[in-house]
Amino acid sequence: MSSGQSRSRWFVIVSYALLAAVTQLLWVTYTPITKASAEYWSVSVDAVGWLSQVFPLAYVVLALPFGYWADRSFKGTLAIGALLTGVGALIRVLPGYEYSLIGQIVISVGQPLVLNGINKLAAQYAAPERRPLAIAIGSASLFVGILVSTVSVPLLLESKGMPVVVQSQAILSAVVVTLFLFALRIRPAFADDTNATVPIGSIWSNKWVRQYSFLLFLGFGLFVTLTTWLEVLSTDSGFNAEQVGLALGAMTLAGIAGAAFIPDWAMLGLRGRGVLCASLAASVAMLIALAANSPFWLFTALLALSGCLLLANLPIILSSAEAKAPSGAAGTVTAVLLLSGNLGGIVLALCVQFMLDSRTLAIFFLVAVVAVTVPVALKFPSLTAAAGSKSSNAADQAS
Repeated sequence: MSSGQSRSRWFVIVSYALLAAVTQLLWVTYTPITKASAEYWSVSVDAVGWLSQVFPLAYVVLALPFGYWADRSFKGTLAIGALLTGVGALIRVLPGYEYSLIGQIVISVGQPLVLNGINKLAAQYAAPERRPLAIAIGSASLFVGILVSTVSVPLLLESKGMPVVVQSQAILSAVVVTLFLFALRIRPAFADDTNATVPIGSIWSNKWVRQYSFLLFLGFGLFVTLTTWLEVLSTDSGFNAEQVGLALGAMTLAGIAGAAFIPDWAMLGLRGRGVLCASLAASVAMLIALAANSPFWLFTALLALSGCLLLANLPIILSSAEAKAPSGAAGTVTAVLLLSGNLGGIVLALCVQFMLDSRTLAIFFLVAVVAVTVPVALKFPSLTAAAGSKSSNAADQAS
């Protein structure tokens, strides 16, 4: 492959990462301005909550059929997902809560079409030895989108007002969608078998799929639960809302760095297993520090460390899954794994919500969740062998 061809295919990967970031940016638009949005539209806070809650609900319903569809018509599903993202962002520009809700629903339908492509895009456009990096870029971009939206939306709302918030995001979405659709015209270097039919039941019968799903269910679920309920859980520690925001910002920034840089290093031997286990140890230390009302600086440092490692787990697991997935099933496998992560966020957050009257019980429930995950993490396989097997298959295809 020439250097020009390599650069053009990395252009596809980077433009995809931008699109994935935009889907997350649009998802959490109203989360940091819930009360202000309710006042602006004269609706309830619960009504504004649905503007973000529709996303995990849509993902749970649509992830598997859309993942299966992606394995049959990959570029078509990506293009439709991108267009739905752009159209939904434009609908939100129309004044009124109902248009914001319709726009969010449209974007939420497009989201699984986009995100299910993380592994398959890496498999088709990156050389086997560079696929972990491609997957890491796609994974890290998700959290970049969340961070950008969380930081920029309150500032824009305060200085320019709600119309500018949605207009600026619509313009950004239109530019990124156009860029991605242009990039999608570039032919992949490594085509997989789109005619191979692998039923979801057959995929789920693989022990490693169930193992990885469990790890993402609890690991990603823990991250979502912390971002949802940390302000409430930290009340007895004396942290104010501004401090909680700073701590979550540090966690997200560290997570972006971890997701971007750790997975490529972790692909050698059992390093991936080490990162998974280290993330669990850091999470336990952070939760104990929270329960013990530790100083803010210590808790924030432990939260950032756990965030760095927890978010690195996602691309590590996805990279291993890409190496193990049957030919033509990367989209379905990714859908199963991301569905498990989303379900974990919903289930664990709800469990903690029911325990909020007893802060200590809620925190040690999360400690128990981490403890249950340890035996499964200790069985995480060496990544080198799986990647090597896939590399030889890809080399045979390319020749």
